[in-house]
Amino acid sequence: MAGVLAGALTGSLLLAPTASAASVDTRGKVVDVKDGDTVVARIDGKKHTIRITGLNAMELTDYGPGHLEGQCHAVEATRLLEKLVLKKRVRITARHESSKSGKEDRGKPDRLRRSLAVKDAHGTTIDPAAELIRQGLALWMPNEDEYLPNSTRGDALSYSALAAEAAADRRGLWNTDSCGVGPSQNATLRVSVDPGAETVSITNQGTNPVSLARWRVRDSSYHGKLAKGYKFPRGTVVPAGGTIVLHTGKGDNRGGHYYWNLNKPVFDNVTDAPTFMADGAYLFDPQGDLRAAHQYAPQAPIQFP
Repeated sequence: MAGVLAGALTGSLLLAPTASAASVDTRGKVVDVKDGDTVVARIDGKKHTIRITGLNAMELTDYGPGHLEGQCHAVEATRLLEKLVLKKRVRITARHESSKSGKEDRGKPDRLRRSLAVKDAHGTTIDPAAELIRQGLALWMPNEDEYLPNSTRGDALSYSALAAEAAADRRGLWNTDSCGVGPSQNATLRVSVDPGAETVSITNQGTNPVSLARWRVRDSSYHGKLAKGYKFPRGTVVPAGGTIVLHTGKGDNRGGHYYWNLNKPVFDNVTDAPTFMADGAYLFDPQGDLRAAHQYAPQAPIQFP
């Protein structure tokens, strides 16, 4: 943990919108950190819950006072965000004052969707979301309305490019055994997304079959309880040199084809400027290790590992 925090404070550039690009540009004090992507800030004397734009950290399951538990990397992401912003004055920006993430809260009050920026002890402006993605403690989660973090501007890299750097360096969740040695640890798996067809193909490039029972696939957003995505059933095997296909729509599992049985599409289609939308598919083993992924952002694709 100490190494991650030290690396996080090396002076990343501000990726939050400039005043001219934002209809919201205010200041507040962070009074609580809920998890690796959500804070509570006091703005003009009133508390607001803020869902930080552009990232999705792993989920906490226990928010007890002084005690946190959750998916692998969830606690580490929360502690890093606390280090960066807790009890500090932050700049709070958004393209639209109405930007919220209520649909993701499953009945809870709407949270404001905002970008944050904070100055460190040396006066350097830090983008907390960029730091978590850079350290491999969160996935890049594009947003069509609050799209500025999707693109590279000047010396400030897009969040997708920061994710690609983290993957190349095997940082955080991009380390395939950071949660412990898992099943078929030496397997060579490849994930490929077809966003138009809403399918995820998983290919076994090795010489031995690989069981995917209790493994899960997710995108960068929220689909399935606690963002766990689709969990493969018992008996799921990718044969040596073979491929299985996960469809996000409805159907019956058979013949190497599996169905998420969702009512809406999962994977964002690729768009050009100014939104630069895309997404990715991420394959996690039962311990929570990310074992293979395909981020299909044209500016910063990831085919991992």
